[in-house]
Amino acid sequence: MPVTIPIEAYEELEKGLGKEGARKVVKALESVISDTTEYKWKVTKDELLDGISKEFVTKGLFEAELKRVEMKLNFLIILMIIALTLMNPVMAEIIKGLLKL
Repeated sequence: MPVTIPIEAYEELEKGLGKEGARKVVKALESVISDTTEYKWKVTKDELLDGISKEFVTKGLFEAELKRVEMKLNFLIILMIIALTLMNPVMAEIIKGLLKL
């Protein structure tokens, strides 16, 4: 949508600058306003996209976190087996049978 200067403003410019001068000033103002609007929209759009991308978890980050959770879970399972073994001699015999020691 093109930017337009109100007719009253144009008429006032025409009185002071003449028809050709007023036309040049209005064209320059319209161009500056249009360029500024386009630039501001691009900056705003980039800021919004950047903000949105920071809020969402990427696949790579999710997979790295999943691996950390898996490692912690494996550690807790091993720790639980050790604790059960130390606390229960029957469990030690079962594990010994499973490992065929």
